[in-house]
Amino acid sequence: MILDIHHVGIAVRSLDAACAFYGDALGLPIVKKDAASAQGTRSALLAVGRSYLELLEPCEGESPLARYIAERGEGLHHVALWSDNVDSQVAALRAMGAPLLDPEPQRGFTGRLSRLAPEALDGALMEVVQPLELDGGPVAEGHLKRIDHVVLHLPDVEGACRRLQEYFGMATKRTIERGPRRFAFLRPGDVILELVGPPERGEPGTGRVAGLAFEVKGIDQLAASLSSKGLPAGRPHPALQGGRIFSVHASGSCGVPVAFIDFSDNPR
Repeated sequence: MILDIHHVGIAVRSLDAACAFYGDALGLPIVKKDAASAQGTRSALLAVGRSYLELLEPCEGESPLARYIAERGEGLHHVALWSDNVDSQVAALRAMGAPLLDPEPQRGFTGRLSRLAPEALDGALMEVVQPLELDGGPVAEGHLKRIDHVVLHLPDVEGACRRLQEYFGMATKRTIERGPRRFAFLRPGDVILELVGPPERGEPGTGRVAGLAFEVKGIDQLAASLSSKGLPAGRPHPALQGGRIFSVHASGSCGVPVAFIDFSDNPR
């Protein structure tokens, strides 16, 4: 069973710079840090609500992550679904012919996990993880309360919804079309997956993890704090989904389009 989004992986050129933004500027606690791994990466895990951010820096020039950053730049890398039994989950995926990079779960930085092949979601990277301890993370004591939603840009939103239902039993809660875009919303747990793409099928293989939004309290104070640190933060304004929102340009957040939403005046 999928319980939630466990973490969002972010590929960065400098783990120290990424920790300075997500840890120091945003106030997220670092709950685990690894100097180096067999995959040629340095990693840090930061808690936000009951989910996490996994920061990944290549420490070998020819590692897969180094090649990824060389081709695409730093930024959002993958979404990890939180499973309560990764062995049975992966066995079910194998039985239905889902494309897997790891046909058997492997021990990783965040727990026992299996990565889906890129073609499973048209290029957007996803994995299934059973954490070493299924107890969530400590809630941040600062402005950030939880991950509100993660955005996937996909060439075939309808097809992706079908596959997520087939692979994980993840139902689509709502679909809308607005201008030249189709939107679908799925909620495996506390965090929303927002799928965005063209009304007609686009080019296969062009999917990616494209955006990250946090729910916050005290949005004006947070925006002022980030601006005072010289970060490219916008000004809070009304959000389409209710509440107020602002964003930090990707140049100030290690390549990640990141937004902050405060629903205090418009609770959902």
